[in-house]
Amino acid sequence: MKASLPVPHQERIENTGEPEEENRGALRARLWVSLAAVGVLLVLGFWLRWRHIQNVSLHVDEFTTLWAARRTLELGAPLMPSGVLYTRGLLATYVTALAGALAGLDYTTGRLPALFFNLATIAAIFAIGQREWNGRVAWLAALGLTLLPEAIVWGGRARFYAQLQFFTLLTVWAAFWAVKAADAEKGWNKALFKRQLLFSLFFLLALFSQEQTILLYPPLLLGMALWRGWRWPLRREVWPAHALILAGMGVRYLIEIFGQPGFFETIQAERPYVTPRFDVATAWPAYAPLLTAPERLPWTLAALLAVGVALVTLAQQRRRFAWLGSFHQATLFFAWPFLFVLIFILTLVGGQWREARYLFLVQPLWLLAGAAGAVWLIEALLAREPWRWATTLALSGVVVWTGWQPALAAAMRQVEGYDRAFEYVARHRQPGDVVMTPQPPACAFVLGEPCDFYAVQRIYEEFVINRDGILVDRWSGARLLNRTAQLEATLRRAPRVWLVTDAFRLATRYESDFQRTVIEQFDIAFQERGVMAMLAQGWRAQPAYTLERAFDPPLRFGRLELLAWRGAAPVIGEPLHVELTWRAAAPIDRQLNTSVRLVSAEGAVLAQQDGPPAHGVLPTTLFFEVALPDRKALSLPAELRPGRYRLEVVVYAPDTGAVEEGPLPIGEIELR
Repeated sequence: MKASLPVPHQERIENTGEPEEENRGALRARLWVSLAAVGVLLVLGFWLRWRHIQNVSLHVDEFTTLWAARRTLELGAPLMPSGVLYTRGLLATYVTALAGALAGLDYTTGRLPALFFNLATIAAIFAIGQREWNGRVAWLAALGLTLLPEAIVWGGRARFYAQLQFFTLLTVWAAFWAVKAADAEKGWNKALFKRQLLFSLFFLLALFSQEQTILLYPPLLLGMALWRGWRWPLRREVWPAHALILAGMGVRYLIEIFGQPGFFETIQAERPYVTPRFDVATAWPAYAPLLTAPERLPWTLAALLAVGVALVTLAQQRRRFAWLGSFHQATLFFAWPFLFVLIFILTLVGGQWREARYLFLVQPLWLLAGAAGAVWLIEALLAREPWRWATTLALSGVVVWTGWQPALAAAMRQVEGYDRAFEYVARHRQPGDVVMTPQPPACAFVLGEPCDFYAVQRIYEEFVINRDGILVDRWSGARLLNRTAQLEATLRRAPRVWLVTDAFRLATRYESDFQRTVIEQFDIAFQERGVMAMLAQGWRAQPAYTLERAFDPPLRFGRLELLAWRGAAPVIGEPLHVELTWRAAAPIDRQLNTSVRLVSAEGAVLAQQDGPPAHGVLPTTLFFEVALPDRKALSLPAELRPGRYRLEVVVYAPDTGAVEEGPLPIGEIELR
């Protein structure tokens, strides 16, 4: 006889000959224990996600969902002012709109559907783990999902990822439930037909939550064929469900093509979804932390153990999947879609779409496989049930100990504060003010109407559409402003102009002349969480510079290099205007300030001004190869005598006072 691996304990109440009432009592006791366990996890999960909802600013994509939900409440469909349909997370948009209809649409109510679906996923993973494996797998997997940082984040954001994950988990379970249906009878199998329809229903709900669901269909179809044979999908109880799924895919595609004309083609041209480069080495760093971070690596190793044991058992069963016990069957069936999606995104997904969130929909499958591996090892080493549960609870303590700090950090990790900045603009905006931003959906939702301009110069093609010869933002209808000449004309024409942006986008989405105009013409009226509300009040004339000097090669000040400087004609008793032009000479990891000093021949500092370059609009950590201005105004004392004086510059870290470089002379001025 062949040696066989230990069979995991299934925790089923068998007919042992005991009185029926005792069996019922055991079932009731187990039910109450399960409900208590789920209740504890739901309370903990709610607390973590509620902290995120109450304290963390909205991610920029959340405003798009909320704006689409508002349009749905107004029009019955997420039809944007530009005339296009917002198709991303179509079902989630309606769910968010429903929450808004019931309780008023705001930041909190807009995030509540995600909270609901994420908590429902915790309950679902527990129920599935208990049904298909055992109570220990259920507990560990649900605990892992409760503390999973990504689940906390997406369970507290007004986006479709929590809803997608919920329906994905139910889709995989329904597919597994369907292949387990008895099919020995020759006639019509009503139970199998119902299970297949349930599978198709969950798949379509996931598909209309987010189109990434399409990635699930190939592995699930292959899994069904492996379990029941290649002809099984053609059975009359099975094929109608797949016909519904294929029809749903077709409808989803048509909605995309006709609802957003040109969007799919533009994305494929600018940053394609699929590029068969098979560059795993480049893609792996984006996803590796999800699997190999210190607190996650044990889950991954345990999942590999569970799959390995199940495959060995499968070989012992002559590669007949249906002959395996439920424990090993579930392990292989649930792990396979996760592995397929991981391989797909590592090898075929376009480089600009390599983000950790695209693995989120199948992370519960990884948790279930990891929990199965841990439980199998416990049950292989320990024979007595009390010791198995004691070890499982001890392992739970380790999960909490390693996962608590990452969970807390996720619950409070801030994002760009566009909500705060636009709320400030809403409070201080005056009639006739012009508002521009690279985030028009946020502007439209907070202000209640579209902004005047979608201001951006790079990476905007997929977000605009031509309307009557004018490029406008797809989601809000705001007119595209992508040239410096347009910005200057607006500043000269309008009495007041607001620009709401974050420093990173200002540093990376605009050309140098646009950046220079912003630095020269705008003042920071409000700044919080990395986002600035800048205000320009009419065109501001620049000083008449009469002195100029360029450096070739540039004058090095540590990690900054000075390209040139220019100055206005010096007048005793008047401010001396000096403008330095800087760029980064090396990567900068801290804020650096500059000090411009007027120094006598004897070395005495007679006047100086300190401050951040670029008017503080861009931190030096975002200085790159683009040349940026640094304007200073030195107050010249009235008692200065005519003569020649040196200009010196110091670059230093304002937080510590540590000098990066200087003082170094950059030129001379003559007072007459």
